[in-house]
Amino acid sequence: MHAFSRAMVELYSLAEQASYQEFPEAALRLLRRSVGFDGAVLGLGESGPAPQGPLQITQAHVHQRDEKILQAYGAVAAEDPVTGQFLRGLSQPLAVDCQAQYSGRQQVTGAMADFSKAFHLRHLLLFGDRPVAGLPGRWLVLYRSSDSGFGAEDADYLHATWAHLSRAIVIHRNALLDRQDSARAQRASALVNAQGGIETADPQFLTLLRLQWAEMGSRQLPLPLLDALKRGVSFRGQQVEVSARRQEHLWVCSAKPVDTLAALTPGESAVARRYAAGLSSKEIARELGVAPNTVRTQITRAYAKLQVHDKAALAQRLMEQ
Repeated sequence: MHAFSRAMVELYSLAEQASYQEFPEAALRLLRRSVGFDGAVLGLGESGPAPQGPLQITQAHVHQRDEKILQAYGAVAAEDPVTGQFLRGLSQPLAVDCQAQYSGRQQVTGAMADFSKAFHLRHLLLFGDRPVAGLPGRWLVLYRSSDSGFGAEDADYLHATWAHLSRAIVIHRNALLDRQDSARAQRASALVNAQGGIETADPQFLTLLRLQWAEMGSRQLPLPLLDALKRGVSFRGQQVEVSARRQEHLWVCSAKPVDTLAALTPGESAVARRYAAGLSSKEIARELGVAPNTVRTQITRAYAKLQVHDKAALAQRLMEQ
């Protein structure tokens, strides 16, 4: 049970982080730890207008079999009794001995026997959700080329795993969509409990906090920030500003980089930009029509507000902002 729980946690982590190409292959490798198979197809499809068929494969990932298996199966799927059972609905995984299932002299079973032989399908284990009410079906079929068939334990494990795998596919698609949303990708929010533990956080939230606290761990707010939240005020540091609002027993926190240039007066900003660009105090004074001493004073104040100590650091800070 513990091994199963760890595997499902890993599956959901894959769903949130893996790329489109990585997810199905990684999910199948995870399943192979507990169910032995030497090939698989994780598919999505629809049934035709007639009840229970034919199955039209709209998307599929082929694992350790020739990709041509999809096209070849499309030519024989309409008369395959195994497909018919899937389209009528499966209450538990269906284990099939292909040699026994498709032996005979009928044209249909002969075609299925040829198909099974061509793609080394000695045994298969099938489970999934059939197409219904306009929603596509989703299924997983595992293959073995050896004479050893799938047993009851294999079927039980696939049955227990399927609900998680089906849900993980939905989470994975949503995560892919979120990553294409530039606004979502730049969001810097987190849910934090009353002890300062970070329940979940956008990557950008953690990135911004590490600008302020380079050694910060990933699961706990720094104490100065937690103290500000407990006092009901926003935290403003040299690099980051964090605000929060209560949502039941959690804080919903939002972080943003501190705009240090906003602390400069218009005169200080004009002088700092020209000084960082290489102009001397006298040149800046002539251009702005002020005294050189005024320019030097404003440079000193800009250094203090931006917490820099030389022209190179000033130029870097202005470029960052």
